[in-house]
Amino acid sequence: MATWGKGKAAAGTALLVSNPRDIRYLTGFCGDDSWAVVTAKGGKVAVISDFRFEEEIEHSAPQVAAVMRKKALWDELPGVCARLGVKRLAVQQDYLCVGERAKIAAALPKVRLMEVDDGLIQQRAVKDEDEVTLIRRGVKIQQEAMRRTIAQLRPGQSEQAIAAYLEYQMRLLGADGPSFPSIVAADANASLPHAVPGGRKVKKGGILLVDWGARVQGYCSDLTRVYALGAMSAKMREIYQIVLEAQLAAIEAVAPGRRLSDVDEVARKIIRDAGYGERFGHGLGHGIGLDIHEQPTLSRRGVGVLQPGQIVTVEPGIYLPGVGGVRIEDDVLVTSKGKRVLSDLPKSLESAII
Repeated sequence: MATWGKGKAAAGTALLVSNPRDIRYLTGFCGDDSWAVVTAKGGKVAVISDFRFEEEIEHSAPQVAAVMRKKALWDELPGVCARLGVKRLAVQQDYLCVGERAKIAAALPKVRLMEVDDGLIQQRAVKDEDEVTLIRRGVKIQQEAMRRTIAQLRPGQSEQAIAAYLEYQMRLLGADGPSFPSIVAADANASLPHAVPGGRKVKKGGILLVDWGARVQGYCSDLTRVYALGAMSAKMREIYQIVLEAQLAAIEAVAPGRRLSDVDEVARKIIRDAGYGERFGHGLGHGIGLDIHEQPTLSRRGVGVLQPGQIVTVEPGIYLPGVGGVRIEDDVLVTSKGKRVLSDLPKSLESAII
């Protein structure tokens, strides 16, 4: 599973998985307030949970040894470690807090604790066919939900009301829920990359930026579109065309073996050459999966290259304080021969004016 579990030293070693997303990835179980212990030798798995999830574990992860605790998670560890023969316990350095580590150490005085990078972030970055299918289903749901939302969009509706209707439609269509709290930003609020929907109302001749996604069996999708009600101002039309050109060029640059920072630079150069480089302050995109932000990261600081099976967002933007902003985002699967754009919701300037 990761380098911590290889070699002769693996006997008697186990990994304590405390990140719920990783537990779901490894076992299929998605309950909270639970830990998993995975042995390096033999791959035995024990999930420590409680009565609330006993039946769920039986259905979603029948292959694991379920331990229904009646005390704190760390107090249940000694019995589990004894049954599995654990003498060295690796903990996820990025997810276990200082207080929890201290309690584990106190509960396991004879077990050596090690903080490790378990490699699961890198492993989760490459999706298998089943994972791709779930993300594609999420894209399909979120696109249909947006079509329904646009069909009933009228001047005078608030950002909050539009976000609520959009998320309601995604649930009606079969999503677990939104991938993240939907961003719905009208007019000047669209200059805030992560605007929170409020009481501002859309108006005729105004713009609406929507960043939304659907979660299906735990897997996230993520798109952004900008719409204008009836007409779009000259300035917004200008930056829309620039962002669209940058996005299309960056998607074209996606390919296995391509450096992450190079893909970012393709879009950034177009926006910089147009005179708006300072108004594109975030990275070009990110991986999606069980978390809405996963590896890899398409940015100026991105390290490494794209690999087949990775799914990344491509979402350049230009943000003008007091005026508005444009961000256009699609989900792109890296394939062995190139890429496949998973989303097909129209994004031409003509389609953006409704």
